[in-house]
Amino acid sequence: MIPRLPPRTTCISPSGEQAVRRSSLLTWIARSALLLSIAMPACLLAADPAPGSNPLLRDVFTADPAPLVVGDTVYLYVGHDEAKGDDFFLMKEWLCYSSKDLRHWTAHGAIMKPTDFKWALGDAWAAQVVRRNGHYYLYATVKHGGTQPGMSIGVAVADNPLGPFKDARGSALVTDATTPSPYGWNDIDPTVFVDDDGTAWMAWGNPVLYLARLKPNMTELDGPIEKIALPNYTEGPWLSKRKGMYYMTYASMAHQNVWERLSYATAPSPRGPWTYQGELTGQTRNSYTIHPGIIDDFKGQSYLVYHNGELTLPDGQTGSGNRRSVTIDYLHYDADGRMWPITQSEAGISTPPRPPAGKVPAPADPGRSDPRVAVRQFAQGYPEIWPGRPALASVTRPFDQAPNPVGFNREGGASRLAQTFVPRADIALGRLSLYAGDGLGTDAAHPLRLSLRDVEGGTELLSAGQGLAIAYRPQGAGLLSFDFNTHPPIVLRAGRRYALALQGEKGALTLYLRASRDDAYADGEASLDGLPLKDAQGHPADIAFALYARGAR
Repeated sequence: MIPRLPPRTTCISPSGEQAVRRSSLLTWIARSALLLSIAMPACLLAADPAPGSNPLLRDVFTADPAPLVVGDTVYLYVGHDEAKGDDFFLMKEWLCYSSKDLRHWTAHGAIMKPTDFKWALGDAWAAQVVRRNGHYYLYATVKHGGTQPGMSIGVAVADNPLGPFKDARGSALVTDATTPSPYGWNDIDPTVFVDDDGTAWMAWGNPVLYLARLKPNMTELDGPIEKIALPNYTEGPWLSKRKGMYYMTYASMAHQNVWERLSYATAPSPRGPWTYQGELTGQTRNSYTIHPGIIDDFKGQSYLVYHNGELTLPDGQTGSGNRRSVTIDYLHYDADGRMWPITQSEAGISTPPRPPAGKVPAPADPGRSDPRVAVRQFAQGYPEIWPGRPALASVTRPFDQAPNPVGFNREGGASRLAQTFVPRADIALGRLSLYAGDGLGTDAAHPLRLSLRDVEGGTELLSAGQGLAIAYRPQGAGLLSFDFNTHPPIVLRAGRRYALALQGEKGALTLYLRASRDDAYADGEASLDGLPLKDAQGHPADIAFALYARGAR
């Protein structure tokens, strides 16, 4: 009940009756404020965020959002971040929320825990639920028990989007043994898509993107696993389809030694060929990870859901890279099917959408290479071996021996990556191949030059002292090759030391390195801006490269 205002009084001077009346007025104001604070809802005293503003979910810390549309309802499956202080990820369950308008959400609590898979130890990392034949299948990242090291992917099934979900196999769908690689954490972040013809596809992985078909029972792989090399791919793929075009949206750029962003690629088929379309949105606030989920054409509008680290809970816990919160923004496409870049907002979808006009700007022109060298890109994604017969190679199995990428963003940015080598026989140089990728490519802001110097003679072999200009578009991890068969002859002499170098602007290139342990490349060493190059563990590292003789294939 709100008290009535006392009769109006006119105070001429602060004395006598007027002073008493002023005192009564002040007393009324104080009493009214107290009664108002008791009588009025808290939302009127401290305005609640508008429905649909970011962060979207505010009851607990949530991450890795995966939406599922069933009729007029969206179910949103998320991991629950429970880490305290500076602890690493602590995730013990998957939660579900539902909404009919994406602004007002109902919390349904935990729908499954990792230990519901009897073979798993824990870690409720990214998961996604898909619907098929009246059943709901949850594909989840968990830490496997002692019989299999590392992270694995399990599949559970339910008859209702809210569960209960139960292990559909009694064993992991994917383990480290399924995908042999130098990365012990590669089997994470599954995304599953059921195509119009009924074919089900699953993609997953960090830092390698794997793709496989699923059998109609949704609990077994159907055929071989393929590696899909996409530029700047890190983790968190989301496979979707719109108007006949396939989209792979993913967390990107961690190999450039920056916080993750979202990039995407398009293709006519889940197997590709994939065309890199660039960055969808930049790094998110207060979180070094980001994870996409896409809702297409729900009641006439598309949306991107992801997470940041901006939420503060009522008990005072603040967000961070290990305490994340789900967010949402409008997603728009142009007439060619390209996604408009998204500016992350606090308003989220609490305000009406404003569709952009026209077409998404085209990627920057990479420029032109020096006419004396032909640039060949992406001859083999994730090369197991060098193609053909190299005359000299720093590694024999690039994918297995060179798992550690390093780029010009390393440790705040660098401008020159170099590797010395000593041929054991004369080589009339015809081609140079690098295990490279995951860079921004070249343009006016990101130039790149290739240098080859005779260290002992102090002479540049490729131009008058500055190396050759190189132009290339962003590519996934694979071979970046330079053909010198139309260049004036270059003969590398046996026993003489040479230095191969790439010089460029921050962000231009990432190379894959071999950490020099027992199988070190004995005839040279690598450097970054003149300092010995080391991997993340402090071991000396070498660039993965191969030289081919003139005319060799």
